[in-house]
Amino acid sequence: MKQNKVVVLSIVSMMLLPFSTISRDAQAGGYLTNTNQSINFVRNPSRDGAIGIDGVYYNPAGVLFLRDGWHLSLNWQCVHQNRNCRVINPLFRHNVENPSEDGCHGFEGRVRVPIQPSLLMAYNRNDWSFQFGFGFIGGGGECEFDNGVGMFENMISVIPSRLKVAGADITDDYALDAYMRGRSYDLGFTFGTARKIVDGLSGYVGLRGVYVTNNYTGHINNIRFRSTSGMVIPSSAFSTYGVPSNLSIDCDQSAFGVAPILGLDWKINSHWNIAAKYEFKTSLRMKNDALNSEEFEKYAISQAQNGNKLFMGFTDGNDNIPSDMPGLLTLGMQYSPIESLRILCGYHHYFDTDTKQWTEDVLNNTYEYSFGAEYDVSKILEISAGYQRTIYTQEECNINDLSFNLSSWTFGLGVGVQVSKKVKVNAGYFQTFYDDYTTEDNSTYSRTNKVVGIGVELSF
Repeated sequence: MKQNKVVVLSIVSMMLLPFSTISRDAQAGGYLTNTNQSINFVRNPSRDGAIGIDGVYYNPAGVLFLRDGWHLSLNWQCVHQNRNCRVINPLFRHNVENPSEDGCHGFEGRVRVPIQPSLLMAYNRNDWSFQFGFGFIGGGGECEFDNGVGMFENMISVIPSRLKVAGADITDDYALDAYMRGRSYDLGFTFGTARKIVDGLSGYVGLRGVYVTNNYTGHINNIRFRSTSGMVIPSSAFSTYGVPSNLSIDCDQSAFGVAPILGLDWKINSHWNIAAKYEFKTSLRMKNDALNSEEFEKYAISQAQNGNKLFMGFTDGNDNIPSDMPGLLTLGMQYSPIESLRILCGYHHYFDTDTKQWTEDVLNNTYEYSFGAEYDVSKILEISAGYQRTIYTQEECNINDLSFNLSSWTFGLGVGVQVSKKVKVNAGYFQTFYDDYTTEDNSTYSRTNKVVGIGVELSF
């Protein structure tokens, strides 16, 4: 009986663990935060000290210094990202459908977001600025692993040796069908007001509502083994040993949270501008609506009755799964040595360890810094470029096949064209270069990320 429990626990644990920590970052920012909210950011990822309509997200207090009237920014982005896991396991040599001489298998997850929109708008009147913003504040896409992930195959690969110990007449050969997809959309709706405090100094108070909707779909099924006589045997033949035949998850999650935002902007003179913003933590508790396999549901309930509630995180009806969005402090500065040139820098600090789901023994707070420049070639054409460095400090236990965040360098460039006095068109491209992460067993995790976008700004 103890052997049976070991087999079941091994498979179900690895089936579920990735879902409990899957990250929703899509472009840039902390673990659950997407700071890519405008084409101006794509052109130059250093916007914290800039004065522009995209300041509704980056520097809301600075929006007050735009001229009176309506200001509107519409943005469309196309995102392509790959997540690659190179997993080492000598037992992979026994996968009859995908044998590996060196015990290494690669697993690729693809993220495709053909259209990621955002809307930023403000109305300025005298000493007041009234603002609204909408965008994917986290997530905003879908990641799919056509052949599952390495953790799934790791656990299947050890079953033959355990069955042989229990008396089964089989070899070390195995085969399986596996699949994994995670889809996440974190919709942010921001309302706020900026007001002049004294000449050159403005303050901002805002509120952001975040609605999260996720779906996690995955399975390990059609598990097969080979007998010593060469016969292919389905896993259902070993049900008395505790080997499952259909472990699958189809879990929808949703949550809603609200957080205040405070900001300051000091426009010292025509050359210097300094800004700061603090976003409070957004408390989010996921609620589940799941259509999992009966085999999985029964096992999760039985484990909860024994005090292990890990698997209940994906069962139907669970409504208290922490997924907080961390607090964020941003500091920015803009310097214009001449009227046509703007040099910018910024700093971000994410308070990840203040969230419910992460602790200091797993990771430290994330931080970023950025530099960039914009130059007006003429009254019609503006060019810009910049970069952002994101630094994660985390323990290896926080890295798995579905949830791994890597330190990175992001470079962006683009143009702005003033089509008329009231209309400006922006276009940009950026690419992120990630630092690979290698674990103690020499498994390697890597990512790629490319974004192209176009947007239009209206003032009237």
